[in-house]
Amino acid sequence: MSGFGVFLGKELQEIRRTWRIWVIPGLTIFFAITGPVIALLTPVLMESLAGSQPGVVVQLPTPTAREAFGQFLKSMSQIVMIALVITGAGAISGERSSGTAILVLTKPLSRRSFVLAKLVSQQVLLIASTIVGVAVTIGVTAALFDNLPIRDFVTATGIWLASAMMFLGVMVLCSVTFRARGAAAGAGLAVLFGTLILSIWPPLNRWTFVGLTGASGAALSGREVAVLWPLVTAGLMLVLVTVAAIRIFEQKEL
Repeated sequence: MSGFGVFLGKELQEIRRTWRIWVIPGLTIFFAITGPVIALLTPVLMESLAGSQPGVVVQLPTPTAREAFGQFLKSMSQIVMIALVITGAGAISGERSSGTAILVLTKPLSRRSFVLAKLVSQQVLLIASTIVGVAVTIGVTAALFDNLPIRDFVTATGIWLASAMMFLGVMVLCSVTFRARGAAAGAGLAVLFGTLILSIWPPLNRWTFVGLTGASGAALSGREVAVLWPLVTAGLMLVLVTVAAIRIFEQKEL
C-alpha cells in the first residue's frame, strides 16, 4: 500500500488542526458530562412540572447510575451516530469536489491507501473520543451516584463502538460513490435508519449486525447477550464495504 503510513499521518495531523477535532470529541464529552446530570435531575423536573398542575401527582423511582450511563449511550446511539454520518459524508467526496484528491494522488500514493487512510483516521478519532467519553461519564457519575455498574457500561459501549466503526466504513463507501456531500450523507442516513427498521425482525436482530444497538442496551441492563454473530457480521460488513469503496474509487474519474 504505497504511501499509506505517510498519508495516514497527514490525516491525523489534519484532524488535530481543523474543526474535525471538535465535532465527535466535543459531542462525546458534552454528553458524557450532561448524561448523568440529566438522569439525576429528570425526576425533580417532572415532579416540579406536575406540582404546577392541581390534582396531578407524579412519583418517579430514584435515578440510578445505570440510568446515567443509559443517557450517555442513548445520545451516542442517536446524535453522535448521525454526526458520524454527516461528517463522514465528505471524507472522500469533499476531496474530489475540491480537487485536492487529484493533487494528492499524483504523488506516490495509491488509491487503496488513500481510502484506507481516510477510514482508519476516522476510526482512530472515534475510538479515542469514545475512551475519553467513557472515562468522563464514569467520573461524573461516580460523583453523583453510588453502585456504578462499570463493567456493564464498558461492555455496552464496546458493542456500540463496533457498530459505529462499521458505519464509518459504510460512510466511506457512500463518500466514494457520490460526488456530492449531501447525496453521500442522505445515503448514509438511509442505511442508518434502514438498519433500525430491520432490527425489528427477530432473526436479523439476533444473527446480524442490526442487533448491535439492542444488544448494547441489554448489556447495560445487566442481561447476558449473545453478540458473537452480530459482531462477526459487523466485521464482515466493514470489510465488504471497504473493499467495495476501494474498487469503486479505483474506477472513478477524479
